[in-house]
Amino acid sequence: MAIVPGYALVAFGTKGVPGMAISDVMNLKLVSVRPDETAHVAVARMLESGVGSVLVCEDNHLLGIFTERDVLRLAGESADLRQVRVADVMTKQVLSIGPDDDVLAAARLMGEKRIRHVPVVQDGNILGVVGIRDVMRSLVELIWRSHDDDARATARALLERG
Repeated sequence: MAIVPGYALVAFGTKGVPGMAISDVMNLKLVSVRPDETAHVAVARMLESGVGSVLVCEDNHLLGIFTERDVLRLAGESADLRQVRVADVMTKQVLSIGPDDDVLAAARLMGEKRIRHVPVVQDGNILGVVGIRDVMRSLVELIWRSHDDDARATARALLERG
């Protein structure tokens, strides 16, 4: 796993649910592209790795994130993915959470900001990425294990936002 110092990150989150920290559910596989690479290369990397986003990095600095939603937007614009540079279409204001933040905080962040992939960062280093599927799986487990009403309401809100 490569550790990439954070750059232009906005941190969110709160601590709280024992046993349901983001570090317990995050994906440790960091998949990245350089900003000068094409959207086509980014899509190929996502497909090869079975992930829905790639981190955009240069000289070990996180510059942005490119996700499956970016791909859909470009497809809707009939853009030639072989001609579009990732730097021109990536999200530059990357929201992040910490490894000790709880799953509910991640779910709330994803729901409020309507995002599906969030880098997990500590002391400027990227430790992993958490996706909406990871969060939903954990919320369902939390609901099942503890009958947590807050987790149930958060999961329901995420599902209703589609």
